This record gives sequence, structure tokens and C-alpha cells, in this order.
Amino acid sequence: MTKILQNYLSMLMKKKALVTGANGFVGSNLVRALLKKGYDVTCMVRSVSNLSSLENLPVSFKYADYRSIPSLQEACKEQDIVFHIAAKVREINEKRYFDANVEVTRNLLEAIKGNNIEKFVFLSTQAAAGPADGLSPKTETCTCNPLSYYGKSKLEAERVVREECPVPWVIIRPPSVYGPYDKDFLQYFKLVEKHLAPLAGFKKKYLSLVYVEDLVQMIILTADNERANNEIFFTGDGNVYLLEDFIDAVKKAMNKKAIKLHIPIFLSYILAAFNECMKYFTKKQATINLQKVKEMQQCYWLCSIEKAQNILNYKPHYSLQEGVNKTYQWYKEHQWL
Repeated sequence: MTKILQNYLSMLMKKKALVTGANGFVGSNLVRALLKKGYDVTCMVRSVSNLSSLENLPVSFKYADYRSIPSLQEACKEQDIVFHIAAKVREINEKRYFDANVEVTRNLLEAIKGNNIEKFVFLSTQAAAGPADGLSPKTETCTCNPLSYYGKSKLEAERVVREECPVPWVIIRPPSVYGPYDKDFLQYFKLVEKHLAPLAGFKKKYLSLVYVEDLVQMIILTADNERANNEIFFTGDGNVYLLEDFIDAVKKAMNKKAIKLHIPIFLSYILAAFNECMKYFTKKQATINLQKVKEMQQCYWLCSIEKAQNILNYKPHYSLQEGVNKTYQWYKEHQWL
């Protein structure tokens, strides 16, 4: 009887977390990390979502309509923390970016009014801040200059969170993220497997990176720390890389040789323009599109993690090679490669 009572009290003491976009790349990794930390997790997903990334996990599901505030209110009931991870990275026009990334965020904020939510954690992106001016990484106090519709929509969503959130909030801006369940960096692994390593343009491209487990560690740190309330944080592993460094790490992990091919930017624009035409037939935006090429042209996608280190004692655990090795092993085990 005592053990039953202890289990019941333990369940009552568990923090209840609602995760939007829970079946996606970052969302599914966050769900696993929250479960390990002892959270009671509810995954907010669409009725048509592929839930294979959440298979056999001890979670609850809420099938909410992001356009319906009553539907979102129902999903937020009896939750303590909302992690808003859902976003559209690729859309066919500017309006649809803003509908998916701004209006959905606004609806969710409206839905948490009247519920007992303690904190709202919003996953933004380095694209909202834009590239750095040079090799000095961008900080949270720097002027934002997003280049793409995606970046602009996420920056506007940040403004909505800052001005309209009825509870303490946190905004996190990760740089490029890689790890299990990611399909974007997977393309580099597939190309290296074919002994190819294409690079856009001839200029050196510097960037910040973060392995997904370090990102979710950061997300949970902000949820657990009151000093994070109403603050914006960049995250990353704290290093400055060339794109070639990532490719070299992939080659080492796969024990492959690959020929580096510099693709002139104008050819990237031609491919992007073709894809922009095709999207009206496919109803989908391709990975290489005009918005993405604008970002690919930039030489300094760098951000500083100093604020997160000072306020949250954030410490990345994975080196680039360690993260790439784990990612490659996961791809192999799950037959993505």
C-alpha cells in the first residue's frame, strides 16, 4: 500500500510538459530527453502526423488543430510547461510561412490564457537573427537582419511571444542542428557515401553548429531555471567551423573519401529557380529554393553561447566528431543509409 501511495505521489509531483511538433526532428529528441528527466509528456500532433519517431514511448497524444484556439485550449489543460517546437522551415510563399510560424504561435499563446501554464519555451532559429558581420559571433543584443521568409517569420513570432505571452517565456535560437531523425544533414552523408562533397560558391563559409542532444539539454535547462525567464538565448557547441569541417567529420565517421566540388552560386540560383517553378505542381517547397540560396551565400552564420553559459551554466557535451559519429551510427541502425 505504501509503494502504491509513493507511486501516486510521484505521478502528482511530475512536471507535465506539452510539446508541439513532437514527432519532428527536434521535437522527438526533446520528448525522449524530457522522459529521461522524469517529465509527464503530452505530444501535440496533427491527425495526419507520422508518429514513427515516437513509437513505443510512454507519452500521451493530443490531436489539435493549430488554427482552432478551443482545440489548443483543450490540449493545454493540466499542463505545466509548453514547449513550442512546431514550425515550418519550408513553405511555398511568404504568407504561408507567417501563417504557420506566427499565427499558430499567437493562437497557442491565446490558448494558454486561463490554463495553469507556468512557462512557455519557444524554439526560434539563428535565421531570425541573421548572419554575423564577420568572424565575431552574433550575440543576443545584436541587431537582427533575417534574410529569408522563414527567418523573418520566426523573428515576428519572437516579437509576438515577447509582447503577448501571458506567462514567463524563453526564446532559444539554435544554429544548424544535426543528429538522429534529421533529414537535411542526411543529404551530406548520402553524398559522401557516393564520394562527393559539393560546396556552394568558392568563398569560405563559417558556421555554428549544435548536436541535437546538446540543443535539447539547453531547452530543458531554460525550463528548469527561473533565471531564463523572459530571456533570449543562442545555443550551439561554442565553436567556429568551416562547412568543410562538417564534411571532413562525415568522411571520418563513414571512413570514406570524397571529392570536394565547388558549385558556383549562379548554378544554385538556376536550380532554385527551377524548383520554385516546380513547387506549383508538387505543392511542396524543395530544399534548394531561392530563400535558402540567399542564406547559403552568407559567409558568417555564427552565434555566441556566452549568455547561456553565464546565466544557465550551459555546457555542450558533444564535439563535432562525436556528434557526427553518433548521427552516422543512428542513420545506419535505422537504415537511413
